[in-house]
Amino acid sequence: MNWRRGLFRLWIVGTALFVIAVAFICYSEIKSHAEVPWAKLEMCATIAFGIPLVVLILGWAFLGSLPNGPETFP
Repeated sequence: MNWRRGLFRLWIVGTALFVIAVAFICYSEIKSHAEVPWAKLEMCATIAFGIPLVVLILGWAFLGSLPNGPETFP
């Protein structure tokens, strides 16, 4: 089993679900600030994309430094 490929796919799915959840939670708050929604939008976007990016970087830092082992799938 290729752990790196599997964990990357899991990260992609988790990131998509996380971004959708943050958008769903922040939608009503952004909509209620009709005049100046940019501050709230910036905060929600930072949370939605910043946290998964940090998780990717940390995962790459720990798993990217491991030596390549034999893969069972091409």
